[in-house]
Amino acid sequence: MKIALNIFVIAGFQICLAGQLVAQDAIAEKLLEDQEESSEQSELYEILLNLRENPIDLNTATYEELEIIPGLSPALREAILQYRKKHSGFKNIEQLLAVPGVDSETYDHLRQLLTVEQTNARPGKAASFSVRSRVSDRIDRPVGFEDGSYLHSPQKIYHRLQYQIAGKIQGGLLIEKDSGERRWDDLRLFYLAIHPNPTVSLLMGNYQLEIGQGLVLWGPYGFSKSADAVFPIKKRGRAFRGYTSVDENAALFGGALQIRLGNFNALVFGSRAKLDANPVSENTVSGLVITGFHRNDNESSKKDVLRESVVGGAVRYTLPLHLTIGASGYHSTFSKTLDDPDIIRQRFDFRGKENAVAGFDWDWRIGNIDFFGEAAQSKNGGRALVTGALLDFRQILVALLFRDYAKDFQNLHGFGFADANGSSQNERGYYTGFNFRITQSSELSAYYDVFLHPWRTFFEPLPFEGSEFLGQLEQRFRNHINLTLRFRQSQTQQAETFKDEFSRDKQEFVEIMKRQWRLQLEYSLSPQLRLRNRFEFVTHDRHRFADAAGETAEDGFMMYQDIRFRPTNSLEVASRLTFFDTDSFNSGLFQYENDLPGTVTNRALFGEGSRWYVLIKYTYRLINLSVKYSETFRDDTETTGSGADLVAGRLDRRIGFQIDVRF
Repeated sequence: MKIALNIFVIAGFQICLAGQLVAQDAIAEKLLEDQEESSEQSELYEILLNLRENPIDLNTATYEELEIIPGLSPALREAILQYRKKHSGFKNIEQLLAVPGVDSETYDHLRQLLTVEQTNARPGKAASFSVRSRVSDRIDRPVGFEDGSYLHSPQKIYHRLQYQIAGKIQGGLLIEKDSGERRWDDLRLFYLAIHPNPTVSLLMGNYQLEIGQGLVLWGPYGFSKSADAVFPIKKRGRAFRGYTSVDENAALFGGALQIRLGNFNALVFGSRAKLDANPVSENTVSGLVITGFHRNDNESSKKDVLRESVVGGAVRYTLPLHLTIGASGYHSTFSKTLDDPDIIRQRFDFRGKENAVAGFDWDWRIGNIDFFGEAAQSKNGGRALVTGALLDFRQILVALLFRDYAKDFQNLHGFGFADANGSSQNERGYYTGFNFRITQSSELSAYYDVFLHPWRTFFEPLPFEGSEFLGQLEQRFRNHINLTLRFRQSQTQQAETFKDEFSRDKQEFVEIMKRQWRLQLEYSLSPQLRLRNRFEFVTHDRHRFADAAGETAEDGFMMYQDIRFRPTNSLEVASRLTFFDTDSFNSGLFQYENDLPGTVTNRALFGEGSRWYVLIKYTYRLINLSVKYSETFRDDTETTGSGADLVAGRLDRRIGFQIDVRF
């Protein structure tokens, strides 16, 4: 299928669907569309979803709690607190419109995430429970289910229970099996959190820690570079919280206690968690396994073969003049020795049975400037530093960030901001970004990040550098029409093997330059019907420094028509038709999709073909039903996928069903 034909077909499709539309959550998509491709990288989405399900009370919220809300600038946070103080609180959510700087668009966003609790509500009586069950399947079976690579049922099954009682007791339980696994409860997680009074919190079971800027203690995910050039740069830790996501090796298991006394906050924790690893001998493993798959005997032999015991704590104190300082650290012991034999590519990775990491962090607001950062050191002496500033000039927000992670900084429980997001090792970089509200209806966002890897990485045999730029203009017109223009450019280096004049192999760096252009139009035809069109073009240039004749160029193109139709309050239908044509995976494109609630899908599209899906959500009283069906068709190949996931034929069809009950 040629690009010209694609343009003709999709243009006709738009005319036929001139009364239809899709509108995905703008904030969520802006922050998540550049995350790793996976339907299970849903932890970040859960953060945003949790804000909607548990909005923050305007009359009790602190500055730090308001800071968690995306799209709420420091100046607006301060304005809300000042308005609350001056008027002795908010009587209703509509009062937000009276806060200086809150326009109608900002209000429409905030009213989903903030609330005003009624003072006459009876305390201690509120309780809520939510149950989620999901089953997904691939209609076209991969060869792994025929040749013995995957031994058991192909369905992926997920069950989760969450509850809270009177705001003082919270808990959760998760049971999950991946496609090809035998046990329906291959993964089991649970937690129980108790808040007997405002000063004490206790948690038992599976949990995660979020402290400072993530150099010492953080979960496996964090917001990265995105079209929101300011919000993701500063981490907003939430101390400890129960974990019921599906990353099987991401959670601690044990207990944590937090005590708050005025401006002082202390946290202690302990954990003894089982981890997947590659066994070498009775007392040695070669490395951790993070996939979480146990689909055959080989993968099952790696399950829970390593145990890690961790003890640690953190303290924070808020001084006058909005200065908060903190310190955190932990000591971990493994039941077996970690000893990766790849001494060349992973020379500075952790080896041994014991590790310790400690650091201190700071956050200081001076007028319209917020300084923040963290410094840390691991047991072997490796150091890491990240420091930045947010400047709020009301119409323009500016973010500045510097990070310097030594090649020998070793931490298995951190997640710092980086080009290779979360890898707080072997990187130095400078980041500058801004969000500029040009007028009430137009906004310009941009960032520029330059970075250096001072030592070789796993894939690259020599130190290398790179840079990334993104600029995006959003223009809102009357009648609910939104126009988005985006340009993104990434430049890096990659080692490749060539033959010299004597036919000997030699490695040289080639420069990789990737550029993407996006044009998007989104508009509402009625309160029930919305439409989105996106056109995206990419070029991928490869330049060999030693030989100008070694240059190669690829390009790719993607366009889609997206609709959302909500005829009643209880029924919603979202659908998309996409055409794509790229020279290879290098020039492929990713698209963020509507999916079953609680999942995130960033689908990689490359080669030549089309994709469509339909997502139906229906609400009946306390029950929400969701169904998604998708098809990807490839014109340029007789098979899709690779390895055990290879499917004979050009079609990749998938279906998922989910039920949510909340009472």
